Amino acid sequence: MTWLFKNKKYLLEGSQTMSKAGFAIFTWALVTGMAMAESSLTTWQAIGMSILVYAGSAQLAALPLMAGDFPFWTIFLTAAVVNLRFVIFSAGLQPFFKDRTLWKRSFLGYMNGDLTFALLMSRYPQYRADPSHLPFFLGMALTNWTIWQIGSLVGIFVAGVVPDSWGLGFAGTLALIAILLPMLDGFATRLAALSALIVALLANDLPYKLSIVCAVVVAIVVGIASDRLIKTKRRLS
Repeated sequence: MTWLFKNKKYLLEGSQTMSKAGFAIFTWALVTGMAMAESSLTTWQAIGMSILVYAGSAQLAALPLMAGDFPFWTIFLTAAVVNLRFVIFSAGLQPFFKDRTLWKRSFLGYMNGDLTFALLMSRYPQYRADPSHLPFFLGMALTNWTIWQIGSLVGIFVAGVVPDSWGLGFAGTLALIAILLPMLDGFATRLAALSALIVALLANDLPYKLSIVCAVVVAIVVGIASDRLIKTKRRLS
């Protein structure tokens, strides 16, 4: 409790930062919940998957395989491949939380998400010793988790009532784009985003949503390379 009180400011800042994306998170969770409810899962299995898996893209990729009665290893491998980007995210988070115990790092890994990682890197583009890292991350992560679970549960219980014509998935995508665009505040960042967009489109036909992994890898490589090139030119000028 003492730690929470001391870091209340950063926890609230993290929560407020993630709350701005609340509509997009809720919409995607709603769509995922509806997809689970309309699959072969029971209501309790869908609720369990939402809480334990907590990975929208992996859940959506696994559902048709589960409905098709594919072997467990096929479903597991598919979900793992879809989530390969989190290996890259973990490498980015390593400097911030490397001094934590294994169980704490495991919990932080479970709570991490695409938007949580992106917003943390936006606030701390370069690692520095700063006690606000953890409370800010937790504020974002707990808010993200809460909104996602609420949206997912609503989707599970209202599936069949909300018509497909509402285009909730598309609305969630537009909301995410609106949130992420202001974060592209530098040449290196914009170039990385453009590279990711091109790669994602070119690799769209790859199986297991590998286009996402390819786009993330290319974005990181391009972003780091262009950032170093800019810094080198500044030093020489």
